[in-house]
Amino acid sequence: MKTISVLALFLLFSTTLLAQNESSGTFWKPSPANYEVKRALEIEALPFVYLSQGYHVAVGYRLQKFRFRASIIDAGTFNSENSNDKFERFETKGTFGIFAGYNIWKNLETYVFVDRQVFDIKQKTTSETKQLTSVTPGLGISYQFFIGRYFYVQPGLHLYMRGSQEAKFSDNTTYSLSTVDFFPVVRFGVRPWKKF
Repeated sequence: MKTISVLALFLLFSTTLLAQNESSGTFWKPSPANYEVKRALEIEALPFVYLSQGYHVAVGYRLQKFRFRASIIDAGTFNSENSNDKFERFETKGTFGIFAGYNIWKNLETYVFVDRQVFDIKQKTTSETKQLTSVTPGLGISYQFFIGRYFYVQPGLHLYMRGSQEAKFSDNTTYSLSTVDFFPVVRFGVRPWKKF
């Protein structure tokens, strides 16, 4: 899956780079502006999870100011536990989400989402691992910074809100999954098709 997603993103980026042509305006300020799009297909990735031996692919469809997106992720060796120094938390295979957003100003988007998150919880001292699954609603805000007509970088902030869950380990320690998480994200994207 990881190899296929990397190849797909490489092909999309390389073919659209060769075809990048501004019909009017300039490269940095195309006319009409990118946020004036009526319909578009967008493909994104979180490039930093690839550095931790994971993968992420998202496909979105924009309709006027609304945007709908689905994603799948395996964060690999990235430890997302930042409040408990006795455990590590890894987001693993089977994690996917659906998103519904609205452009509130230019390329500034706010959205709601639901993620089915699968976590491997590892106790550092014993290396024992337990798995927790959570259906997690959340809120997000992000901004698309376009590079020409096709490519963009989209930094954002996600707020995850989940029910309480625990994993009990054989040495009588207990891990409690945080009910609220804030995470910054930076997605790289390409818009291979659009209609103004």
